[in-house]
Amino acid sequence: MFRDPLHAGVASFALALGMLASGAAYAQTSTTPASTDRAGPQGAARDGAGAASDIIVTGTHIARPELQSTMPIRVITTEDARNFGRNTVYDTLLLNPAVGPGLGEMNSLGQEYDQGVANINLRQMGANRSLVVVDGHRWVSGGARTSAVDLNTIPTALIDRIETVTGGAAAIYGADAVTGAVNIIMKKKMSGLNLTATSGISGEGDARQSDFSVATGFDFGGGRGHFVIGGNYSDTAPLATLDRTTKRYVYQVNPRNTGPNDGIPDNYLIDYHQFYRSHFPTFCIIGTAGMCGNQNGQWYQLINNQIVAIPKSSYNVVSNGDTGVQDGGPDSAFGIYDSILLRGKSARASAYSNLSYELTPAITWNAVFGYAHSYSRGNAEWPQYRDDARATNWWGKNGVGTTGEIARLTDPYLPDTLRDFMVSNNLTQISFDRHYTNIPTPWEIHKRNAITTGTDIGGDLTGKLNWQAFVRYGQVVDNITTRNAVGRDEWLNARDTILLDGQVVCRDPAARAAGCAPFNYYTTDAPSQAWIDYAEKERYERTKNTMINAGANIDGSLFSLPYGDVSIAAGFEWRRETLRTRDDPDTAKLADIVWSPGMDMALHPALEHRRDTTEFYGEAVIPLLRDLPFARRLEIEGAVRWSHYSDNPNGTTWKAGGSWEPVTGLTLRGTYSHSIRVPNFGELFSPISMVTLGHISDPCQAGLITQDNDRAANCAATVPNWTGPLPNPNLNQPRVFSGGNPDLTPETSNSFTVGVVLQPRFLRGFDLTVDYWDIKIDNVVTSLAYTTLMNSCVNASGGPDQAYCQFVHRDPVTGEVDYVQAQYANLAGQRARGIDIGANYRVPIGAGEMRLGFSGTYLLEQTTISQVGSAGTDNSGAWNYPRFKGTLITSYSLGKFTLGVNTRMISAAKYSATAQSDETYEIPRIPAYFMNDITLNIRATDKYMFSFGVKNVSDKGPPFFLQDTPTTPHQTVGNNTGNAYYDAIGRYFFVKVDASF
Repeated sequence: MFRDPLHAGVASFALALGMLASGAAYAQTSTTPASTDRAGPQGAARDGAGAASDIIVTGTHIARPELQSTMPIRVITTEDARNFGRNTVYDTLLLNPAVGPGLGEMNSLGQEYDQGVANINLRQMGANRSLVVVDGHRWVSGGARTSAVDLNTIPTALIDRIETVTGGAAAIYGADAVTGAVNIIMKKKMSGLNLTATSGISGEGDARQSDFSVATGFDFGGGRGHFVIGGNYSDTAPLATLDRTTKRYVYQVNPRNTGPNDGIPDNYLIDYHQFYRSHFPTFCIIGTAGMCGNQNGQWYQLINNQIVAIPKSSYNVVSNGDTGVQDGGPDSAFGIYDSILLRGKSARASAYSNLSYELTPAITWNAVFGYAHSYSRGNAEWPQYRDDARATNWWGKNGVGTTGEIARLTDPYLPDTLRDFMVSNNLTQISFDRHYTNIPTPWEIHKRNAITTGTDIGGDLTGKLNWQAFVRYGQVVDNITTRNAVGRDEWLNARDTILLDGQVVCRDPAARAAGCAPFNYYTTDAPSQAWIDYAEKERYERTKNTMINAGANIDGSLFSLPYGDVSIAAGFEWRRETLRTRDDPDTAKLADIVWSPGMDMALHPALEHRRDTTEFYGEAVIPLLRDLPFARRLEIEGAVRWSHYSDNPNGTTWKAGGSWEPVTGLTLRGTYSHSIRVPNFGELFSPISMVTLGHISDPCQAGLITQDNDRAANCAATVPNWTGPLPNPNLNQPRVFSGGNPDLTPETSNSFTVGVVLQPRFLRGFDLTVDYWDIKIDNVVTSLAYTTLMNSCVNASGGPDQAYCQFVHRDPVTGEVDYVQAQYANLAGQRARGIDIGANYRVPIGAGEMRLGFSGTYLLEQTTISQVGSAGTDNSGAWNYPRFKGTLITSYSLGKFTLGVNTRMISAAKYSATAQSDETYEIPRIPAYFMNDITLNIRATDKYMFSFGVKNVSDKGPPFFLQDTPTTPHQTVGNNTGNAYYDAIGRYFFVKVDASF
């Protein structure tokens, strides 16, 4: 994989196949209707995924050919995506460069609430601002603290296509579609039986995935009735971090740095090790004041009852302290990665059905039912347990114990070799650092069940107008189990042992009576089953989201003008959304469970809220001119939606736009829209939680203060009793508060798109769309990381930035950070703007046909503004906000064969957009990223088609220092955010079989 050379034989096969295979995604045709003036079966063209043909889209309530929309719309069919090994809605949507990852398989592990969900982030402006609907109807949220839809709760077997609208969608579908909306279109008619099976495995023999779908349908009642039903099952194997990398590179403060302009990197990459994360008991003696530093102290490890001195030449202590960070060191100091997963275990099953019946020639009744179950198992918030010499953690609470494990001469488990070492060095006790990789790994398991059901009735109203009335109900229940959690009292009792009648037992008689089993913390052997039964516990939580949605609407042609009919859509909706979360009712158990590193397990206070929303909306498309000189088509359109909320102020969203086709093949289009988004349940009502940290990366500390030109002066102005840089590290147990804020006010947003559509007659089969887009959001609701708040406070020019400083509270005597309020707040604004490009070309070559589809986004700005009047911070060009993202799909079809290549492109990027200069980080830039998938489709018979594919042919992995989120020098290992943008699986082989009967 990324750590090994390419397997020559596999690479030769893959590259040879790649030369032959250039586009298997398009052997099958779409069943969606095509426009009358442009032949072609594929509607996926607008996502760079198919032919250059228009289809009738429902990106608004008024259906029309795709390229006649005033808003940019991207469409992709599920058949196209599956032919490239993309079997989920989430993976399919990521083919669109305008869609960024929210949470998914590669970055949801370690989440406090929503591990295992899949949601998207249009325009990288927040998943809560991206709306997902199914057949134009809202879908219930699947999050414990968010309004975002969990895409895993949408049954997949009957999905026909996915439409993504990235401008002006708020007035159409709802005010929370600030950055756009995704409309998932289900199949309503089909005949026969369709079976699809896909199975794949990585080039390393792991990361297995399988997906099976079945769908069938039939007509009845003389053709007046139609019924379709489909089911899907998928299974994904877990993938351990150690299966892809044995290194963990992080940025650490460079001790040689003297300032931001000295030519010396302020932060440099280190091969990250920490002795307190070792597999083996580790200790340091001959230090000063209990601290082991670079100059005075020797580290030892107890390995298989033998004391091993760690040569100082094998590591450098970057920060002094018994838990300091080491650059290099033995692999035995690397135990934390033994159980961390890049991707968790998951399994999903779903079913969906649609029944329609023509009651009269003018009235049709329709009913839907869907069910989805998902199972996910991944690392809990922290993957293993550890001890160290600090007395500030859970093992020192309630007067029971003061530090981590201590070797004493009276300990019955004390190895003879260690006893002799202590005696010879006149030591009566030694404090250990240790990572317990021999204890069963804590897992967080989510079992989600989603149900949706509904019915609608509608038909012709006047011949040109249609009507519909509907009701939908949906719910998602998430049952959460945390396994292998350790009780604090049980841990402390089990480590405190004595000899009794020749047997090692727990010292406390009451604990022994309760089943206490002794624990030997000197060994790496697995603990006894008696200890597991005594010390380990399970935690149970439950989250339930519900939504009932009802409404009625009319659409069609209202009246005629000289150059066409006026198309309208109008209606109203009422919905009730509820969220109810409950933690384990056994609060006594929760109070006893501990979370490594050194923290009690956080209690998740109950959250229960309900919101009723009533909305009225209207939309119109008005043709002004048609088939005239310089006005082949000129039309304007508008939409408005008024929303009444039971817990927020009323709001009105609207849009206005138009399109002008002066000559055949050239269309100019534009849209301006205004929206209001009210805060969701989590942002408003999440209970305040608090975590106590062992230390904090304070920008006013020694080593950090020199990384920005303004820090020294701003620290002097904000830190009480300032005498110079604060100690590093600080050990004053700083606290971080997070949670909701009931005083939040709604966000307001204005967005603007203007673009051109080219369909030149002289180049038949080609179309090009170029759209400029600009989104501004005021009064933004967001929760910033505590490090962002602290850094932004003192990095500002012209004095401390009070918009951030107000959330950072310092001790009035020492000046060290006492606590940080990282709760939701209304910041001043966000702005993002860029250019979308789509190009599609279909041309006959020989006896076959070549198809090219390209979709790209160039980001001009991605700014967060902390307060009105400030310039804000532009993150465009950073690794998670790259300047350019693109997807190019090439296919060639010849008879029964279709060959294809899918190329993903990410431009070179900065490691940090807020870096003072290129010397802030040792490697300030990340190279451009290209990844290719190849497929070969063979239509063996009318009934069978076989597909063979290789994803990530060149085995391209993510930049090595993006294994973790680059927010602080000490990065969180449980959230592999970089792997959501770059492929961490590597070369992957899959086979797909389609059968139709």
